[in-house]
Amino acid sequence: SVKEMCTKNTEKQMTLHYPVEMGNGTPCSFSQNLPQSSTVMYICHPQAKHKILSIAEITTCEYEGVILTRLLCSRPKYRFRA
Repeated sequence: SVKEMCTKNTEKQMTLHYPVEMGNGTPCSFSQNLPQSSTVMYICHPQAKHKILSIAEITTCEYEGVILTRLLCSRPKYRFRA
């Protein structure tokens, strides 16, 4: 699923990002066999060439990735603010 207009504190700055949520992953034996899930957050950065900024397990079997991309910068509401 996809949401728009979300903010996240990225490198000590509140950043508008475009999240893509993915669920129904493989069963997680550490979490009552519930499916693993992940959210990938795309952030506008004019000089970035689709760089992975971070990947983390935020809670058991829930993952979060942050990707810097210049492709999102063409949309005014996502423009990078230095």
